[in-house]
Amino acid sequence: MKNKGTWILLGVVVLLSLYTYFGEYQGKEKEKTKEEQQSVILKGINADQINFVEINNLEQKVIISRSNSGWQVTSPITDAADNNDMESWLKQLTEEKTISVAVEGSDIKWEYFGFNVPVKTVTIKTTSNQQMTIEVSEKKNFEGNSFLRLPGENKVMVGSSSWLSHAGKKLFDFRSKHVFRHQLSNVQTFQVKNKKNVVEIINKDARWITPKQPELALDQNVIRENIIKINELKAIEFVAENDEIVGAKKKLGLGASIVTIDIKLSEGSWTGNFFEAKDKGAYVEVAGTRQLVKVNNEIMDRLTQLSLVELRDYKLPFASFDKAKVNGLSYTTTLKKAALIKKNGNWELDSADDANKVQQEKVTGLLDVVKTLTAREYINTTAVKKDISKQKITFTDTENKAYFEFQFSEPESKKVNNQETTIRYAKTNLHNEPFVIDESEFQKLNVNDIIGPKKEEKHDK
Repeated sequence: MKNKGTWILLGVVVLLSLYTYFGEYQGKEKEKTKEEQQSVILKGINADQINFVEINNLEQKVIISRSNSGWQVTSPITDAADNNDMESWLKQLTEEKTISVAVEGSDIKWEYFGFNVPVKTVTIKTTSNQQMTIEVSEKKNFEGNSFLRLPGENKVMVGSSSWLSHAGKKLFDFRSKHVFRHQLSNVQTFQVKNKKNVVEIINKDARWITPKQPELALDQNVIRENIIKINELKAIEFVAENDEIVGAKKKLGLGASIVTIDIKLSEGSWTGNFFEAKDKGAYVEVAGTRQLVKVNNEIMDRLTQLSLVELRDYKLPFASFDKAKVNGLSYTTTLKKAALIKKNGNWELDSADDANKVQQEKVTGLLDVVKTLTAREYINTTAVKKDISKQKITFTDTENKAYFEFQFSEPESKKVNNQETTIRYAKTNLHNEPFVIDESEFQKLNVNDIIGPKKEEKHDK
């Protein structure tokens, strides 16, 4: 009986514990959630439901609407809005919460809170025809937070300091600042005309080629990088629209364009004329949208110097090298000469040498580096100023046949863009053009360090 009473007492304790948890703790959690929901300023509205925004910042009224094609500025002008910026801002807006209620009642001294004069407003509408307006006072409390009010309510709320920024947004803040407003995947032809060159590339079978020299290997990554730079280019100022462009260009002293970019798309085309003002400011006139915008001038050096030479693939002399095929190597430089062969996973000197040994990690490093080497520029045979026939590295396969050969000259100092640099003339058997390679690239091979002296063994006396 005593044990039975103990079990009954234990059961009562468990029931009381469950009651405490479900009745009090969970009740408080529900109450807390309810309070959090009530503190949200745009109650019951999700960002993805909003399809209309009106900002009255007391200087201008800006209206932005969402359609199937995305967000559009509809007043005071018509233009594309930046979809990513809009979605990010609306998410922030719908998560804003009240900090506290400053005052409530019928006898509020509105002038204390700045609501006795016109104030900035943010109005949103949803797909289900909900509408809400938030009035934002210019005055702040001692902590720098904003005073807010819903029209007609006798209550002043305290919200975050961000509200003056929300309600103070201007037309520029909402407009799409992208100069090129198309999908990169739609680009079919890309032509750049500057004062020195006309560079034209086309997309054929998912590769970029130049139509006049289709056999010329171009660096696909460099081409994509240039197109991406155009895609990422943004206006820092909208200068003029439509018929105002001619007058604006004259006022800025913009002469003939120094660069013109013509892009053919899978549907339509895009043309941008780039200008440089006397103060070095950079401007772009976009033909399709009929806009003149100011941009950061960092891109101008890239565009004014762009040539087909810069788009060539300078990894070609070494790109086909496969270290897995190498079973032997020999090299001849002005300092050293040796031949090595791979046996049982280790590199050995091809002929006996009691004084020297192979530095295994140096051979491994050389094999890893070869494929990563990059030429500085391709040159004609007649432009090779030094002998490249006497120094070379030859790699052989398992049948002892020459697989890859890299010939190079002695280093030479020369000035490039008024800077002293050291280069070598070189050639590989896997590419038919001789080239120039930077000495810093060549030194990555550490070829003269492959063979080193054997350490003398110490004997105890």
